[in-house]
Amino acid sequence: MSRRENLPKVPACSACNGIKSGHEHYLTTVLPFASNHQDAAAVLSQMVERRLEKNAKLKNRLAAGHRQELTLQNGIFVPAMTLPFDGDRVGELFKFITQGLLYHHFKIILDRQRHGVWAGFLNRPGEEMHRKLLSQNASARVTGDIGGGAFVYEGAQGVDFPEMSIWIFHLFGGIRVSGDDHEPEAMIRLVGGVTASQRVLRLLEGGEGTDSPTAAQLP
Repeated sequence: MSRRENLPKVPACSACNGIKSGHEHYLTTVLPFASNHQDAAAVLSQMVERRLEKNAKLKNRLAAGHRQELTLQNGIFVPAMTLPFDGDRVGELFKFITQGLLYHHFKIILDRQRHGVWAGFLNRPGEEMHRKLLSQNASARVTGDIGGGAFVYEGAQGVDFPEMSIWIFHLFGGIRVSGDDHEPEAMIRLVGGVTASQRVLRLLEGGEGTDSPTAAQLP
């Protein structure tokens, strides 16, 4: 598809690339079902269907878990169709993406002994914290839109420490997820990413997405 042209490319070892590809295959197969993007129908018919034909295990898992249930939205329980979803894999994939964008835009490679990366779905406090950090002074800022709104991101690099960066990602025009016991209301969630020293990452713990969602809600 022409919308996939000019994707950022960064060097990676074969082992990391294999792990990333596994998470990417899973998420680009499942999340389009809950997509509000203008190309959702075309992606489902042209790309997702082919992927599922080659992955019978995932196809059967989605079929078995596909159900209608009551989800809490704006304080009201409403019926919705949902698919089972491993939200932890979002965090694992976006750790790679966050580090890749740090290198792509700022030419920074993290020292694994001193620095680390966190990524995952953001709860409300986590989103507020990320937006606050993004609004502060930065050495550099970047934005990107890949696929006409399918993957939109914003990032900022720290002033004093070039290895520190903060990112917000918006996926597939908005993905509504549920199943987080700490935040039970179904909501469109953003994904966040942070690179920083190990000490700073420990200080930031608690602003992430609590438990990962376990269901993706069909529009």
